[in-house]
Amino acid sequence: MKLTSFISSEDVAAHILSRDMTGRLVPAWENRDAWGLMPEEPRQAWIRAAERHIGADLPTLRASAFMAYFTEGSRTRYETIDAARRSALCTLLIAECLEGRERFVPDIVDLVWLLCEQTTWCSPAHHYLSRDPAQVLSNVEEPLFDLMAGETAATLAWTSFLLRGPLDRVSPLIRARIRLEIDRRIVTPYLDRSDFWWMGFGEREPNNWNPWCNGNLLAVALLQEMAPDRRAAVLSKLLRSLDRYLDVQHEDGGCDEGTTYWGRAAGMLLVNLELLYRASGGALQVYDQPLIRKLGQFVYRMYVGGPYFVNFADGAAMPAPDYGLIYLYGQRIKDDRLRALGQLGMVSYRVPSEGIVSVFQELIGLAAHADSRREEAPSPPLVQDGWLPDLQAMTAREREGSTRGLYLAAKGGHNDESHNHNDIGHYVVYADGRPYLIDIGVETYTAKTFSPERYEIWTMQSAYHSLPVVNGFGQKEGRDYRAGEAAYERSETTVRFGLDLAGAYPAEAGVKAWRRSWLFERAEGRAAAITLREQCELAEPSRAVRLHMISCRRPEDRARGANASA
Repeated sequence: MKLTSFISSEDVAAHILSRDMTGRLVPAWENRDAWGLMPEEPRQAWIRAAERHIGADLPTLRASAFMAYFTEGSRTRYETIDAARRSALCTLLIAECLEGRERFVPDIVDLVWLLCEQTTWCSPAHHYLSRDPAQVLSNVEEPLFDLMAGETAATLAWTSFLLRGPLDRVSPLIRARIRLEIDRRIVTPYLDRSDFWWMGFGEREPNNWNPWCNGNLLAVALLQEMAPDRRAAVLSKLLRSLDRYLDVQHEDGGCDEGTTYWGRAAGMLLVNLELLYRASGGALQVYDQPLIRKLGQFVYRMYVGGPYFVNFADGAAMPAPDYGLIYLYGQRIKDDRLRALGQLGMVSYRVPSEGIVSVFQELIGLAAHADSRREEAPSPPLVQDGWLPDLQAMTAREREGSTRGLYLAAKGGHNDESHNHNDIGHYVVYADGRPYLIDIGVETYTAKTFSPERYEIWTMQSAYHSLPVVNGFGQKEGRDYRAGEAAYERSETTVRFGLDLAGAYPAEAGVKAWRRSWLFERAEGRAAAITLREQCELAEPSRAVRLHMISCRRPEDRARGANASA
């Protein structure tokens, strides 16, 4: 699907460009009745969090911290401080909106000024976007639009928009400075350049960067004062860029970046759609389109139960997803299971204390928390079986709606997925809702993680997944290394999934065929069983074949069949 097939330039002109955004996206700061409807518990939590920033020393960003990425491979020295600044501003802004006494405005002004004076809003890890990427410091004459630059711009835009009166009472120069910095650092580069790979206008496929960066830009375009023709140009290019993202999405809704990145993939697509929906008063919406529905449903199709999700790719088994976005997505596409997952995750509300804290998403979460409290507690969306044919991923559990018994997830695909691990044929098993055979996940990101040396990192290699190593060779990276002959069958009592792994290995491994298959059997009155079968043909006989299984439990040598359920 294409957004531009549903939303024309005439639609944008009629429903967005001609309208004042005050109160349309979120309540105006002056609307104390609306902010007063927020639940008291999260209100006080945000205010307490903001009070810790009153008069606090503001962290300093040094040139040496920026250069540490290039000299040491460390991302944390710079990014931790950079994120702390945005997080503090977001926290103070939301608390000010909830309290409405202008008590937090002085510290907000300090952070606004600090961010506006920051040499670059782009992370050093993303300075390869530069036309001169060999430099170890940022060129102030070449502003770069990456994820963090977009987050900073959107945070400042929300601050300027929501606190117009309070900031102007301090000085009109504050909001004028925000406009200037956002325009030169974000809007102008976006309009002047089409070579930022995440836009999707080049050969490289866009990933979650596309809706993430575009979502922040859309907030800027809607919130900032801007000439109508300039705003129209931004929105036109933004919709075309989002179309490039939708072009490469699987029709089954599968996210090859994994469940952990759902919030930055489909979740950020939702942010774009919701901003357009609210800005147009509901006139511009595509929530009824099949692809939009399936992209949202992926997150509960990969839900194991409790805190656990299937964590292929750069994922975590306990990812702490954005349940507010999940809940809203479920509301918009009228999917009770998706809404239930969001509601279950919001049983206890917590103010984020670190990392990326985004204004609009946090306000969505606040509203979702308020709405969900008025609903009855739902049943967990524990889907019995799932099959994503484009992604080549399957799941099966012993009982619909229950974590009791066995759970299996396995994947095929290719080894050039976004956030790829060499993991074709990898699988995880849970027993009674607890991990048994696992995916290790990924270490803290460094300079090496997204470089040509990515597969030197042990967590990315097939040998550290539940996969064969043949003649000393693991799987290779690249789109040419893929699963063959993937086949899936399901009945009430069995699920079968199989594929050929040979295409994932280099020729030197001597693998002519390697058929791996799973049989998941369940029957009333007896424990379920998972049977893994390996059938291989090698170019020459070899004893140098190892089958790896990655477990978080200590192995025990038991008699065959003595523990059939595990």
